[in-house]
Amino acid sequence: MIERIEINLLPAEYRFHKKRFRFHREMIYPLLGVIVTGVVLVLWTLFQENSISFNDDQIKFLSQQIEQNRPIQNEINKLRSDKMAIQEKIRALERISVNREKWVKLMEELSGRMPQYTWLLSVKEENTIPPVLSIEGRTYSFPEVANYMSNLKESKYVSSVGLTDIEQMNTKEKVYKFSITCSLNQDVNMTPVKNVQIADQKTGKK
Repeated sequence: MIERIEINLLPAEYRFHKKRFRFHREMIYPLLGVIVTGVVLVLWTLFQENSISFNDDQIKFLSQQIEQNRPIQNEINKLRSDKMAIQEKIRALERISVNREKWVKLMEELSGRMPQYTWLLSVKEENTIPPVLSIEGRTYSFPEVANYMSNLKESKYVSSVGLTDIEQMNTKEKVYKFSITCSLNQDVNMTPVKNVQIADQKTGKK
């Protein structure tokens, strides 16, 4: 049996070749990488959308809870404000009591050490640390101002005394206006000592 042999006598440029699409190994791995990456991106996008939707629902729920509890929060804030106001009033009353005792002692010192022909017009405590008293007064004798300052320096309640201003107001009557400052000694307790007679009564002393 003789096999048939086919010979194509057409030139090479006229020959018809059947084209077959083949995947090369170099193309398979990058293609698989692109596919896997695309799947991962799709899944990640879906996950993010679900997370955003869940967070939006949580925000809406919390917003509703806040609106429902807002009257309670307002009431709590009002109670806190009232409490702070009451505490401030209590502290003010305590300061009034302490300041009253302090001013009694200070006025006793200021008036007890005042020389003759001298009087005070105003005594003001400055809001400083240590506290400073601004004193304004009048006198008929110029040297008495220096004497008054010396007397105040001897007080345990006063740490230092300074002259701010002094001038003659009336040349006919020789009235002098003066202003001095006294730094208070913070180490001295200005609260009054308890009455000794009460302690004596408890111990039976007379």
